[in-house]
Amino acid sequence: MALNQKIKKIAIGLGLVLLAVILGSGIGIYNIKSGKSDSQRIIGNWQTVDKDKDLNTADLLTIAQVAVYGPYALTKKEVIYLSTSTDIEGNPLDPKSDYVISGKKLDAKYWSITAYDENGFLIKNPINKYSYNLEDVKYEADSTSYKINLSGTEKKENWLPVTNVQKTSLIIRLYLPSEKLRENLTVETLPAIQKVK
Repeated sequence: MALNQKIKKIAIGLGLVLLAVILGSGIGIYNIKSGKSDSQRIIGNWQTVDKDKDLNTADLLTIAQVAVYGPYALTKKEVIYLSTSTDIEGNPLDPKSDYVISGKKLDAKYWSITAYDENGFLIKNPINKYSYNLEDVKYEADSTSYKINLSGTEKKENWLPVTNVQKTSLIIRLYLPSEKLRENLTVETLPAIQKVK
């Protein structure tokens, strides 16, 4: 009888430990997938790792998110990463709609804007175009402004295709940003994503 009680207590204890592990893992996975952490800044519809944080000193959640979504990420002195999955109005980007990403040259040695699918992969498309950067984007007449067409239907120029996906997100990479840009990331300095259709 005493042996049965011991076995029962051990089984309940193991069950509780297993339940705690499952719940803890579930919460951890949810937090990592949510893409939110204490070290992010929200700038309009863009979010980034805080300018005062570095991967070497970031909180564990940020480190885990970078490990999942941005392996081999560089430090804040080398690059600033910004991401969004919403337009300027805060609505989720809909791959069935057309958007114009408009902005000006960013004060960095090199920058790029890349589209990803719902699983964080580059989007397969008929023209094998996955991003635009300071060298291949076609600028407006003023030579500093640009408009990128984020769309599932073909556009004449600066077309960033989002075909055959359920969801899409964008990531800006600012390599060797100037100190001025690093300290003054604002809605005005970042590209605006406007739904046009």
